[in-house]
Parts: sequence; C-alpha cells; structure tokens
Amino acid sequence: MRVIREFDPWSNPLCTCPPKYTLNPITGCGHKCVYCYITSYIKDAFNPRVKKDIVYNTERDLRRLSPGSVIAISYSSDPYSPPEDKEVVMRPILRLMKNYGMNVLIATKSNLVTRDIDILENMNAVVSISITTLDRELARVIEPNAPPPEKRLETLSHLVQNGIPVSLRIDPIIPFLTDNMDGIEKLIKEGVDIGVRHIVVSIYKAKPDNYRRLTQACPWIEDKLHLLYYDRGRILYGYRYPPEDYRRMILTKVKMITKKYSVKLGFNVCREGFNLDDPGVYCDASHLLRT
Repeated sequence: MRVIREFDPWSNPLCTCPPKYTLNPITGCGHKCVYCYITSYIKDAFNPRVKKDIVYNTERDLRRLSPGSVIAISYSSDPYSPPEDKEVVMRPILRLMKNYGMNVLIATKSNLVTRDIDILENMNAVVSISITTLDRELARVIEPNAPPPEKRLETLSHLVQNGIPVSLRIDPIIPFLTDNMDGIEKLIKEGVDIGVRHIVVSIYKAKPDNYRRLTQACPWIEDKLHLLYYDRGRILYGYRYPPEDYRRMILTKVKMITKKYSVKLGFNVCREGFNLDDPGVYCDASHLLRT
C-alpha cells in the first residue's frame, strides 16, 4: 500500500491549494486538541502510532516520483507529535526527501521540529506552525498535549534564524473563545517581530465529535456556539460552518491587521468558500518554496 498519495481532501472544492502529494508517517495525533477533526475518520485517533515500515515504504514511493515534487507532511496528524519524540522516523524520512530532491511542506504544533534544522536548512522545505492563542491556560484546555504557545513562537524564531521559510497558521479561530482581535493582533505582531512573512487563518469548522469535545471543555460558550453553528450556520462538504457574514467580518479584520504589520509574503484563508487571499499565495505555503 502506498504511503505517499496525491493530496485530495475528499474532492473538497473549497481547497484552493496547488496539486501536491501527502505523507502521514503517524496514524492519529498525540496533541489531543479538542477541536481536531481527525476523530471523525481515524479510528482511535488520539492514540498515535507510527506506521509499519514507514521509512522503507516512503523510499519505495519516492522512487516513483519526479524530483521537485511537492510533498506535504502531514495534514491528518502532526508528524512531530508523540511518538516521534521516541521512535524518530522524521529524520530518516527527511533525509530521503532531500536525497530524492523533493520539495517538502511540514505542518506542526511541535517545537520538536527544531531537532531537524540541520536537515531542513539544506533542502527545499517550508514549516507551518499553528498557534491558536497566546493564552497559555486556554491553550492547555483546548490543546492539552501540544507545546505551549511560547514554545511554538520560539520554534518559529529558531527556524527563521536558520533561514528556513515559515508560515504562521492561526487555525482555527474559535468563535467566542479565540476571536478576540486584541489577542490575534498581539499574536500577529509577535510573529512578524520574529520574522514571519506569511499568515493563514481559518474559522473553526464543526463536526459532531469535535463540537462535543469543545463544548465539554469550554461549556461557557456552548449556547452561543449552538446559535452560531446550528441555528444560523450551514453544512458545507461535511462540516458545519458559522454564517458567512460572521466569517467575513472576522477574517477581514485579521487581514487588516496583517496589512498593518506588513506581512510581506501573503495572507490566506483556508477553505472558507470566499476569497480574501493575497494574489499568488497559498494556504499550504507552497509559494515559499524556492523555485
């Protein structure tokens, strides 16, 4: 069975990123974020396990690809969540990607990615770091096993200092919880001060399982969330969205903040169904790859 596959998010037309491949070395994710959507399609999703013979199978699949192919690691599970801290498959996988001349996009919440800077700085790679809030206590509630926000900012800083292109994902913005513009502006400013030049944002999209976890973890927002998502919202391609006027309002305000701080390499929204993107940039940050 192939482990590197064409990236196709269920043929979702709201995804506007260029074609690429994807690799998930781990099944499931150890961060246990309450808003995570993978529990809707991965069995025992919060019990992460390294795929059998993943390094061998990765090299087998790489032989079939052309040098310069774009491979995203990983869009269904964080490649640096546990058990990567003990089993260490990303280093040999990245070495293979480098040796086969691949272009690599990494999405993570983990500071563990800095362990592999020595490889990343010598290949064509971009790292996207997700930070939902700078509030350490709130982050502990909604992302219980992920590194705290200050560690993720430090990770961005280490990557930038070593010449590795980065993207900051403020994803998801959760209504009535992390949609405070003062907090978002502070996060953007800290990112820009570090050297971030590309920012991606999206609004929380509800599935029954992640909605249940979120409202159990944060019961004080349940009534307002229900009104926004179930009374006023709509279902788009399997996810429950808040109404477009709310999403446009929030995301337009965030875009204005990025302009205030001169985010030079672009602003994107992700799978919102309307375009606020800067021209020529993509939410997967593939435009940051060297051409």
